[in-house]
Amino acid sequence: MAQVAIALGSNLGERHLYLDRAVERLRGLPRLWLQRVSSYYETAPVGGPSDSGAYLNATALGETSLSPQELLAKLLM
Repeated sequence: MAQVAIALGSNLGERHLYLDRAVERLRGLPRLWLQRVSSYYETAPVGGPSDSGAYLNATALGETSLSPQELLAKLLM
């Protein structure tokens, strides 16, 4: 079993809702067990277009029996 930290972030639309949905999807992934999710933090964008909106960020901590490649594939779905 490996410990994992997954960074979450959104700067478009209903940011809070998008992060909530991302956490729900993570909780539904087989062979991934979330233990904690941080509070949401708003941060200024760094780099990118000058008109980018502020980000809402969080981190999810958990354990998985997936390989790094398998986990990445699931996260990109």
